Amino acid sequence: MVEQGYPKSDQSSPGPADPAIQEFLQLVNAKRRSVGCPELKWDNQLALAALKHSRDMVSRNFFGHTNPDGKNPFERLQESKVVFSAAAENIAFGLKTGQQAFETWFRSPEHRKNMLNCRFTRHGVAYVEGRWTHLLLKPR
Repeated sequence: MVEQGYPKSDQSSPGPADPAIQEFLQLVNAKRRSVGCPELKWDNQLALAALKHSRDMVSRNFFGHTNPDGKNPFERLQESKVVFSAAAENIAFGLKTGQQAFETWFRSPEHRKNMLNCRFTRHGVAYVEGRWTHLLLKPR
């Protein structure tokens, strides 16, 4: 399985290694600043949860917020021991660049609303074989 977007050592990096994810982060934070929202801060724990979901979508050949076991993003975050007061998930399939992910999500009213929601302050992104997962949250 070809993976992009997260270093092999799951806990050691302060941010993403993949240039496509770095490009996406720059675009989303520039847009957030332009509308008066704080930048989203990278969260390794969220990135790992996003990576697990992207890997799962590849390995079990599905695309959706709810996995074949019936678990939604909030249940998956709780299983990953992520504590939050609010959370959202954006997913995409078949995109190769951070710019494509940003533009695709920005054209969708619900995805755009998640990215520009000022209450969200942390996020993690993963990209595995064309399956993107972007998790956003407000800590508890």
